[in-house]
Amino acid sequence: MRETDKILRRIANNEATEEEMRKAEEYLHSFNQKLSLQIDDWEREEEKSNSRPLRIVWLRTAVATAACLILLFTVALWFDHSPNSIATATVTTQKDSYDNPEEAAAEAELVLMKFSQVINKATCYNTK
Repeated sequence: MRETDKILRRIANNEATEEEMRKAEEYLHSFNQKLSLQIDDWEREEEKSNSRPLRIVWLRTAVATAACLILLFTVALWFDHSPNSIATATVTTQKDSYDNPEEAAAEAELVLMKFSQVINKATCYNTK
């Protein structure tokens, strides 16, 4: 058995001398200091582990904010180039009707030629 164990047993049985009481008190004081240092280490470790989730929460918040901003800009661009805005742009560049019948016939012929080419490509593709 260790000496401290013997001394603690003698103290428990009220058989310890003053010298043994002083040694036990020193032992308990050093044990208390070691325990206090160990608790401080555990607290530091706990603070480190608690600070890590804070960084993770901040990072997740930053990523979510960036994703929302990207979504917002995408929706804004989509509305800016939506079919309604394209239709209004084409209306301003094209005429609804022609005053000159020759211009109307030329435009109709051009559109029919384009339509014919598309149909021809489609039928050639289907026959292959």
